[in-house]
Amino acid sequence: MSITAFATELIHESDVSFDDEADIVVVGSGAGAFSAAITASKHGASVIQLEKAVQIGGTTKKAAAAYWVPNNHFMRRGGRKDPKADAMKYMARLTRPASYDPAKPHLGLTEWEYRMTEAFYDNAGPAVEQLTEWGALEPVRWEIQPDYYAEMPENKAPYGRIIYPHLFGGDTDEVGDGSDMIKVFANAAQEQGIDLRTGHRVSKAVVNDHQQVVGVIAQTDSGDVAIRARKAVIFASGGFTHNVELRTHSLPGPVFSGCAAKSNTGDFIPIAQALGAELVNMNGSWLAPMVLDRAIANRPDATCSFSIPGDSMIFVNRFGRRVVNEKAPYQDIVPTFWAWESQKAHYPNLVLVMLWDEETRLFHAGDKYGNPIGRARSSEGTGPDSADASHILQAATLAELENKIRDRLNSFASHTGDFNLDESFLDNLHSTIERFNGFAENGCDEDFHRGETAIELYFNMGARPGNDKNETLWPISAEGPYYATLLAPATLDTKGGPRTDVTAQVLNRSGAAIDGLYAVGNCAGAMSGGSYWAGGATLGPIITMGYVAGLNAARQKVRAAPEKTTADVPA
Repeated sequence: MSITAFATELIHESDVSFDDEADIVVVGSGAGAFSAAITASKHGASVIQLEKAVQIGGTTKKAAAAYWVPNNHFMRRGGRKDPKADAMKYMARLTRPASYDPAKPHLGLTEWEYRMTEAFYDNAGPAVEQLTEWGALEPVRWEIQPDYYAEMPENKAPYGRIIYPHLFGGDTDEVGDGSDMIKVFANAAQEQGIDLRTGHRVSKAVVNDHQQVVGVIAQTDSGDVAIRARKAVIFASGGFTHNVELRTHSLPGPVFSGCAAKSNTGDFIPIAQALGAELVNMNGSWLAPMVLDRAIANRPDATCSFSIPGDSMIFVNRFGRRVVNEKAPYQDIVPTFWAWESQKAHYPNLVLVMLWDEETRLFHAGDKYGNPIGRARSSEGTGPDSADASHILQAATLAELENKIRDRLNSFASHTGDFNLDESFLDNLHSTIERFNGFAENGCDEDFHRGETAIELYFNMGARPGNDKNETLWPISAEGPYYATLLAPATLDTKGGPRTDVTAQVLNRSGAAIDGLYAVGNCAGAMSGGSYWAGGATLGPIITMGYVAGLNAARQKVRAAPEKTTADVPA
């Protein structure tokens, strides 16, 4: 087939002079990529690993890096039961709540979703145990954190599935984060002799006459580099959070930014499409609120707000009304931003105002997990003190705070479609606070039932002394100072891409595997739909399917290199 018949993302091997080769080429350097690369290497394959950015780690390096592992070895050793049938029901109900039916063969999931979810359950425990044995993971059990839906009747193991990385070089069982996970992965990869190269953006796949993927073309500062894959190419290059056009056309509502690595621009999507892959779950993403100022600035170190502490704290919309349970899991908060007002043709909740008082600032200050309250002053003073506190507005009265909120929204008008507060905001805010304070006095949020689930109490990060009714509720002070910041919808990363099978091979639109092509993580279509099963339900499947991809890619037969013709031989 002539090169002109291929999409620009593909090139035929006859038109390529390879600069290097290995059995397996892995694209990316987050948890999924390292899991795949190390597993393939441990099974005898030589590996070249290519990272687009100048530093390794991807979004994993920025993450808290919990990983959710059903029926893991900590649970089994501790006598905790996590039966497959019940775990499957839990995941299925969250993935497809409108079609979930425990009496159906696939529980209401599509057959593909069911098989992929089953493959995750079957492989998660063994993958983590094997990677741990190899020194690629250093897991710390974290039994105090519940699943996001611990109260669901289908959830028979609400505690124990969540694992955290060990603090690199820390004491026994001292919890670390994504940067620690990446250090351990990188050391294990180095010990295996994996050739890891940064500054390599893979832009094309190389194919042979049989449409097998036999290599990649990577762009570098020194020019294009062609690398042959004797067995397979594994993409683990992240989602498309920072591809504004693709994000806008794919996601179900406006998203202002995200906290994925800046290199996550969906580079694999056009490559997979050119190879005939079927895309699935393109409207899916891992969602979280984000401080609007941070979203607009779009800094590489920006983070979403995963856990928002505070008891005398509320979210209100442009009309000054509460519209959501502020302690709900971050994924579940974001659809509230997308509520549509038909008669006025606008999003009344597009930006929510987070408001808190001085007592919350003093007791719940911090910056862990993107806490918008910031760090409190250690010396005398009333204002917030943080390296990233410019997003916080402070005023002596609610009326003064309203004016500052309006001014801040005006400064972002070009990004938000001129979104601003309604004229009724202040009057409604006074009524909202009065109603909220009544709930706080009684310890029961009659509107949104805040503080009635285990995960909401966990996210609150501690009770105020003397609050024995509901630690998430406390009356907002009748006197200032008051504080506010603006929250907007964002993503941790997207979760749509090509459909893969239980071996992690990419499938074409006819359902057949594309020979030599694997994909794991957020560059592939997720089996979990729009749901977020629990903390670590991102990295759990990513690490697992990375292991599965590495194992199966290493078992592939070596494809013969094309024979050189007389014309190819230098004179």
